[in-house]
Parts: sequence; C-alpha cells; structure tokens
Amino acid sequence: MKKIGLVTYYKSYNYGVWLQAYATLKFLLLNSFDAEIIAYSNPYEESKLKYSYKEGGRKIGYISSFLKSLLFGKVRYYNKGFLNHLCDYYKLTDIRYSSVEQMKDLEYDVLIVGSDQVWNPVITNGLDKVFLLDFGRADKRISIASSLGSKELSESDKNELIEALKIFDAISVRENFTKDYLQDSVNKNIQVISDPTFLLTKENWEKEIATKSDFFRTKEKYILTYFVSKDKKSKKCIDLVKSYSKKLNLPVWAVQFSSYYSDAVDKKILGGSISDFIALMLNAELIITDSFHGTALSLNLEKNFIPCQNTENPLRMYNLLKRVNLVSRINMRCENYKNVNYEDVKKKLYFLREESIEWILNAIEN
Repeated sequence: MKKIGLVTYYKSYNYGVWLQAYATLKFLLLNSFDAEIIAYSNPYEESKLKYSYKEGGRKIGYISSFLKSLLFGKVRYYNKGFLNHLCDYYKLTDIRYSSVEQMKDLEYDVLIVGSDQVWNPVITNGLDKVFLLDFGRADKRISIASSLGSKELSESDKNELIEALKIFDAISVRENFTKDYLQDSVNKNIQVISDPTFLLTKENWEKEIATKSDFFRTKEKYILTYFVSKDKKSKKCIDLVKSYSKKLNLPVWAVQFSSYYSDAVDKKILGGSISDFIALMLNAELIITDSFHGTALSLNLEKNFIPCQNTENPLRMYNLLKRVNLVSRINMRCENYKNVNYEDVKKKLYFLREESIEWILNAIEN
C-alpha cells in the first residue's frame, strides 16, 4: 500500500478549499492508498485566520480587520463552521508545519500537491516551496489539478515554477489556461483534469457529508446564494438575485462567514460546516454563486444554478462551464431562465471524471 502525503490548502475562509481538500483525500483513501494531508499552512494565508492581520497590505489593516472580527464575528463563525471540525473531515499528520525547512525529513512513497490555486503567488505571498514539493524524500512527486487562478505570473515567478516542475514525475492542472501558459516551457506533458470535487459522485457527497447536517431534513424552499468576491456588493449582482427571488417567489438564504449586512437576503447561514453547505445546496430550488466551487458543486449535485461572473478570477468558472456547454448561464437574466438539461451534462461530467481518475491512478501506480 503506497504511502501518500498531500499538501494543499485545507483550512481557509472558503468552502471550496475544504471541499477540494476533502475530496482529494477521500478519493485516495477510497482507492486503498495510505494517504494523509500534511498539516502545512502557508504563514501568509494563515495570518488571515487571526482576529487581526495586515488587511489590504496596509498597517491600518490590522485595525480594520480586528474591528470587523469583533463587529461581524468573522473569526467566531469560521471557528464554528470549520476550525472546530478539522478532524471530522480530514486525516492529518500529527505534527503541524509552517515552513519548508521543518519538512525536509518527511518521507513518502508519493508526494502530491493540489488542487486549488496552490501556484498563485498572490495567495501565498510569493510561490510557496512546499507547494512546489521542494521538501522531503519520495519516489514520486505529482501535481493533481493545480491552478494559477486566472493570472499570469511575473517572469521571475514563472521561471521559478518551470524550474521546480523539473522534479515532478507527472503534472496535471485544472484549467486549460494553466496548461497553455506552461506547456511550451516544460519538458513533460501537462494534463488538464477535473477539480477533485468531481472525483466524488453526487451520492458520495450526499451520503458521506450532507446527511450529517440538520439542513438535510429541511422542508423549506429557498434560493441559496454563495459569493466569494467583491462583485456581491455590485448593483448588477444584487439586482440579479432580487429578480430571481421575485420570479420564483422564494426567499433568499445566504451562506456567509460574517453577519455583515447583505442586500437581497432574507436569511443568513452563519458558521455553517461543509456538511451544512452541501445539504443546503442539495435542497435549494436555485443556487446563485460567483464561486468556482459553488459552480462545480452545483453541476455535480445536478442543481439548477446561475453562475455570476467573478471579475476578480473569471477564467476558472468559464473553462469549467465551457467543458459542459453551459457558458450561456453566466449572469443569465431571469426572463431568459431555463432549467439545466442534465441528461447531456451528466454524460460530459462522467467522461471528465473517468478520464481524471484514470490519469491520477496511472500517475501514482506507474
């Protein structure tokens, strides 16, 4: 049985982070590998989980972030929904790490990085050597659906990433954008595979996750919103949500980490766990989201949804929807609304899942 060490984001202020980490680990365990998440946290990313951090890169950010934490409960709700449940969803190493130097003596049969934006230097305050697998001893080093986000790198960062990829035995990315950006500079084939959340089926998510939530048994009807970008405050986005609420005559429930006022919202779900999140998605009449993973889960759970363009990071969602021929749903106005035809979508997702599974297992075993 191969021993696998996985490094990825696993505890950020984002449901997508938790869902992709859980799905990657669960997939490996279901395929009889001795897998665990190496409990490494990038210091820059970790700082954002505190009551006070350098918000916006300015010194005054320490004050503004602290006041927001006190007034709107951001840290409190994060702890309630996420941090207090680490061991409920993850198999983690006993030791916690905060630097690549601390990890030099780790030993595995296979080291894996991914998924999510592990190669986006904006998130990690420069490329993170841990996410470049520049540590420990291993027979193989593999990337699973790693991403740059939607941004090109600086020349120095791109050269550093290209040099680091020379030690990888197999490389897969999540978006065509990342492959196109790197392929000519890397002397290995780069494969585009699905986000790890697609490695688990709708039945997996329902049985293993959603049933643990009290929301799984709710009989109420509602529209669910989940926004992760600043676009949620735009008039265009707010008007879109209001128009669907009026059209369907349904209240709007919002999944949030903060009690901050939200326009066009009738009920806030504060500090929900990932079990709550999946259960709420399964029971929603319609999902409106600007989140990549909100979109991915909507597809995987076969839900009707409206993806709102995330202007801060648009390519991830666009690439995914293009693969299932649903780009036309982005910012779809309610007068043009129609349910998703999942007969065709499910076929595309099936082949995407099977192709991804085949690539991952082959990369590990051969």
